[in-house]
Amino acid sequence: MRDVRVPWVRPDQLGDYRLNRLGDGGQGVVYGVPCPPDRLPGTNLAFKEYKAPVDADVLHDMCCFLDLISGRDRAFLEARLAWPVAMVYTGRSPTAPPPTANPGTVVVGFLMNRVTGEFELSSPKLGETKLQALEFLLNGDDYETQIGLHVDDAQRLRFLIDLAHTLDRLHRQQVTVGDLSPKNVMFTLAGRGRCLLIDCDSMRYRGRNVLAQVETTGWEVPEAEKGTVTSDSYKFGLIALRLFNRSQDGTDHAPLRDVSTELANLALRSRSIEPHRRPAPAEWLPALELAESRLTSGRSTARPRAATATPRPAAAPSPQPVPAAVRVPTAPPGPHRAGAGAGWAPAPPSAPVPAGGSRSSGRVTGTVVVLAVLALLGYGLVDRVMSSDGSDDTPSSADSGNPYGASRDDSGSEPGSRDTDEPVSGRAEAPGATVDYSQAAGEPRAKEVAAMFARFFGAINQRDYDKALSYYDPATTAVDLESGASRDKWKEVMSTTKDSRLVLSDLDTSGKYTFATMNFRSRQSPGYGPAGRPNDTCDDWTVTYQLTRTSGFRIFKAPRDGVSYAPC
Repeated sequence: MRDVRVPWVRPDQLGDYRLNRLGDGGQGVVYGVPCPPDRLPGTNLAFKEYKAPVDADVLHDMCCFLDLISGRDRAFLEARLAWPVAMVYTGRSPTAPPPTANPGTVVVGFLMNRVTGEFELSSPKLGETKLQALEFLLNGDDYETQIGLHVDDAQRLRFLIDLAHTLDRLHRQQVTVGDLSPKNVMFTLAGRGRCLLIDCDSMRYRGRNVLAQVETTGWEVPEAEKGTVTSDSYKFGLIALRLFNRSQDGTDHAPLRDVSTELANLALRSRSIEPHRRPAPAEWLPALELAESRLTSGRSTARPRAATATPRPAAAPSPQPVPAAVRVPTAPPGPHRAGAGAGWAPAPPSAPVPAGGSRSSGRVTGTVVVLAVLALLGYGLVDRVMSSDGSDDTPSSADSGNPYGASRDDSGSEPGSRDTDEPVSGRAEAPGATVDYSQAAGEPRAKEVAAMFARFFGAINQRDYDKALSYYDPATTAVDLESGASRDKWKEVMSTTKDSRLVLSDLDTSGKYTFATMNFRSRQSPGYGPAGRPNDTCDDWTVTYQLTRTSGFRIFKAPRDGVSYAPC
């Protein structure tokens, strides 16, 4: 085990936190931290002050947890857990772990990252801003509309997919939630959406508890033992049932059966009084992904998704329904949909421009390599074909499929838009590709982001696939970079791709995440087009990528909800 140093801090080092009371529960009071010391991890922290003594040694070990797991797991879980990151104490300064080896040191609480605005709900109906807890989704559609939530069944399924992935990763690290209930699970609908688990100190960490296990009324398991993988499985089934019942306490299987018979059967098994018969959250994933794919393909039968921002006045085509992963497609999936379907992410505040992803499209898990790639890569598209001379043709100005409006040359510029003697500005060039970033030039990072995309798309156009893969964040959920099979499948899908007319049309770096919207034209062989139009050989795309800063900007994924395309 690696040696991990846990930060320790006294309450008087946190500023006047008592003026920032955030909540009060049975076990402790939570405060916002106005002035965290510089050495602490994070700048937007909350302090949970306990009302009674706890097992401080277990709490200390929990503070070590995120530093002991792989970078991939940490990146995934850190975005979904309000996890303890520092110890708060009074009395004598500790000299060495564990806390119980320090007489005179009293652990009075811990620090955690504070819940961010994407997980908050502001509604005149509610009268104040509240945490956007799962309990808000366990109500009828009329009530949700009144408070400003517009949720369709595909979004409900995507929430369950993300929660199942989160529980699976925790269980593989011997962490169980225990009190898995609507008050402890937050959600965001932005982009692909995401869950967030709070009260993490109440989880069972590798068989040990900081606090005695408790359960929320109406969410109790029938057996005596609490905080187990099987108790989490029981409650995950209840969440699935009540999410589609739109009820705080309903257990009718019919609404879920209307979405998927297999999901209803899993929910039935999850309520078994014999714990070993309950399906683990990971067992739900294939059925959840298939049901979400079907709903996405037939979106006209689902409730409309709420717009997350004011649309920009663009000439892009109206988003067409792009089916999610097809289970047994006749062609490889669309590499441009980087990681669509591999998790939820906040959408850029600029507009609900489709976000689909770069050319990878998913992670390979288990032995079903092709199936997983096809499912998680996202929308079926693109083994693109180049013309015989390796160049893209130039369409006429009547090209109705062009999302940029007027006809453009391969670099993305409009013919006649500048004098030939005028110096070219707002472009990033790399071998094989040029990105026009003039539309986003007001953003200071636009040139840097455009340069990354020029190198990424250029490497693909020049078939230097290992170089292209280097522009993914190491923790990406789009491609399993550590899996040779996943990398090979990605390369196979990209093998005859050519992309042109690359335009960085929008960039948002104002929030926790960076979002970059790219417009481009793809060429591909017949049979390798979008899932809804597999025989397309040319399509114009709008894709919003979620980026990270790891040795420069890199691609993390492209939330599936934000992709649109139109045939050339």
